Amino acid sequence: MTKELLEQYPDICAELADLERAARTPVGDVVSGSSGEYPYTQHAVTIRGLPAEQHRSRIEKLKRQKTEIEQFVFTLPNARIRRIATLRAINGLSWKSVAAHMGHRYSESVVKWYYYSIFEK
Repeated sequence: MTKELLEQYPDICAELADLERAARTPVGDVVSGSSGEYPYTQHAVTIRGLPAEQHRSRIEKLKRQKTEIEQFVFTLPNARIRRIATLRAINGLSWKSVAAHMGHRYSESVVKWYYYSIFEK
């Protein structure tokens, strides 16, 4: 796991939600057609359906990344570091908010030190 990928978790979740919403949003168009029998009268025909699966590979990649990040964070061996990583990466809190959630013994610099110690191994 890289620090960059872990920090991208909120953006990965947002992009995934956007792409999944787009995949469920019906599309429509109006085309010109004519009757199949004489007299061949031209008229408008409305076509509706779901969009093509154009984003499917991107959605699958984002789902894999999201799962990888969650598994990494939730399997960290130290409860303190796991809590800090969850607050920062998964919940997207600022360093100040993470320190406040951790309690009065933790400053912003201390929670940052614990967080970045994950990547020093």
